[in-house]
Amino acid sequence: MSWDRPIELRCGVQHYAWGGRGHDGQPPFIADLLGEREPGHRPYAELWVGAHPSLSAQVVHGTGVRPLSDEIAAFPEEILGRRLFRRGLSTLPFLLKVLDCHEPLSIQAHPDQALAERLHRRDPKNYPDANHKPEIAIALTPFRALCGFRPWEQIRADVVRRAALREFFGTDLGMAAGHVPAARLRRLWSRLLTAPDAEVAGVLQKLTQTPAAEGSGFPADQLCLHLVHRFPGDRGCIAAYFLNLLNIAPGEAVFLGAGEPHAYLCGTIVECMANSDNVVRAGLTPKFIDREVLLEMLTYDDVPPLVRRGRVGAHGERIYEVPTPEFRVEIWRQEAGAAWRYSGRDTVSLLLVLSGAVRLRNASGVESRAQRGTAWLWPAACGSLEVTAEADATEVVRAMPAG
Repeated sequence: MSWDRPIELRCGVQHYAWGGRGHDGQPPFIADLLGEREPGHRPYAELWVGAHPSLSAQVVHGTGVRPLSDEIAAFPEEILGRRLFRRGLSTLPFLLKVLDCHEPLSIQAHPDQALAERLHRRDPKNYPDANHKPEIAIALTPFRALCGFRPWEQIRADVVRRAALREFFGTDLGMAAGHVPAARLRRLWSRLLTAPDAEVAGVLQKLTQTPAAEGSGFPADQLCLHLVHRFPGDRGCIAAYFLNLLNIAPGEAVFLGAGEPHAYLCGTIVECMANSDNVVRAGLTPKFIDREVLLEMLTYDDVPPLVRRGRVGAHGERIYEVPTPEFRVEIWRQEAGAAWRYSGRDTVSLLLVLSGAVRLRNASGVESRAQRGTAWLWPAACGSLEVTAEADATEVVRAMPAG
């Protein structure tokens, strides 16, 4: 295998229940991206492009394939580059995904590095690796998500306004009055996550049976009602009153660091993260829930999250930089015939063609044609690439280490 050129990858799909489904004769987004015209009735939730052992991409070798994780282990310096190799890395430091959310995902957060190591040692079944998982979500379609705690006064106003919440949180709300915002948030959030199931179910019943709930103009009321219809009796529904509801337009993004509570609600995104699959969940899911860990790990910061729009690079690409060295993301958008050259920066990249097609030409003149839905490994040994768009509205995602 020669590593002086881009290598095509075959990538796996996770068919989680919340994933996109076909409708009106159209396949789910991910199935359509991959050219699967008859995907059946399975949901298409996540396309994984990377080397995580849970679902490593496969390197195409003529008529055969081999896991990308195995190739990197065998040729670490050629694929990762001298800089990452000298830092002792033996796999990709990041994981690229496409998520298509038809139903809400769990109320969750991701551990920092130290906590990830402890959780993996204690429970490798539910925490499959020892890595932290900062991540960025970049909207491809209008995207809704709950991200981070709302300002304390907004939470307090909603709790006081709804009689069922006022009764449920009453004592804790009063005792929190003299505390700093983080302590106030933690007290109420702890009450929500530790109350008996029957008590929480009673609160939800009151919230949804109150006539004002149906016609309320308050977004938290409407979202709570929607979540209860999907997850009856689940305490995660009350998170609608605690977390910021973001409506993210295509091209906009949100970064989530360790200990920040969130739940993706609907829409399609490109997601890039440190190379981890560690998720600590609190509700809105049939999967493993670990409320005690979640309570201890959250930041309890009530500063609204920053919606990012990236910066424009030299070739018109949109660059999304984040405060972590494991990754950054570029989205290239070009019309047919446009050609540009990108440096390999002595590191590894992954490419995913979202629309159109491009020709990838290495320094020796070897060309590869990358069509819509294909993913490519850009090894460090390849160096720079000349990229030529072959169709209008061509769009390519590049993920690479930031540092």
